[in-house]
Amino acid sequence: MLIAHISDFHLFSDRPESALVRADATEAARKLVANIAAFTPAVEAVMLTGDLVDGGTEEDYALLKDVLSPLSVPVFVIPGNHDRRATMRAAFADRLPFAAGTYLNYEASHGDLRILALDTLIEGKVEGRLAEESLDWFEDRLDRAHAGPTLVLMHHPPFDSGIGAMDRRGLVEGGERLARLVRAYSGSLRILSGHVHRPYQAIWNGVLCTVAGSPAFQIGLDLDGQAAKSRPVQEPFAYFIHRLDAVGGVVVHARYVDL
Repeated sequence: MLIAHISDFHLFSDRPESALVRADATEAARKLVANIAAFTPAVEAVMLTGDLVDGGTEEDYALLKDVLSPLSVPVFVIPGNHDRRATMRAAFADRLPFAAGTYLNYEASHGDLRILALDTLIEGKVEGRLAEESLDWFEDRLDRAHAGPTLVLMHHPPFDSGIGAMDRRGLVEGGERLARLVRAYSGSLRILSGHVHRPYQAIWNGVLCTVAGSPAFQIGLDLDGQAAKSRPVQEPFAYFIHRLDAVGGVVVHARYVDL
C-alpha cells in the first residue's frame, strides 16, 4: 500500500492570515495534488496533517475541496492551528466520521490500515494541546484490538525538532500522557504530523514519526535553538510516500515536486 503524507497548505480564498504564506499558495497546492494524482503505481490514500487553510472561513474550505478534487482516493485531514473547528466540521462532515464532542477526533480505516486522527488545535493560538477528552478517546481506541498498522495523525508533533522557534510554539499539553500510551502499545504504530514546515523523520518512544513540509512556505534548518523567529528559505520541496508491506514494515520516500 502506498500512502502520501502532505501538510500545511495554508490556502486562502481572499487574503492570507500568515505573512509568510506565498501569494501563489493555491497554485503550489494544485501542483502538489497533480503530482500525487499522477504517481504510478497509484497512491491509495492521502494524509493531510493540518493547517489546511489559513483563515478557516467557509470559502477557504470550499477552495481546499476544489484543490483536492483531482484525487480519486480517500483524503484524511486533521485541523492545524490555522483551521477553525466549526467550519472545518461542516466542510468535511460528509467525508469523515468526526467523534461527538468539542474536538475533531475521528477513527477511520482503509483496508487493514487504522487511522486515528487527533485534534491538537487551540483556537487563536499557534501552540497545540491534547485535551484530556481527546486522550481518553485515543486510549479507548488503542485498547481495541487491531491486527493491522495504525497511523496517528496530529498537526503538532509530540516531540521537539531542535528548531527552537518552532518547538517553543509546538505541543504544550498532553504530550507526556500520549508518550505513555504510545510506549504501552504493542502493535504497529506510526505518527504523522506537520506544523514545522520542514520535512523530517524521528523515532519517538520506539515509533517512526514523519513530519511533512509545506508547499505554502518552508523554514530553514536552524538547530542552535536561539532564534526568536523561524527563517523562511527557498529550498526544493518534497512530500512523503509511505510504502507499507503486508507484515507491518514501512519504507518512507521523499518525492520532489517543482512548485
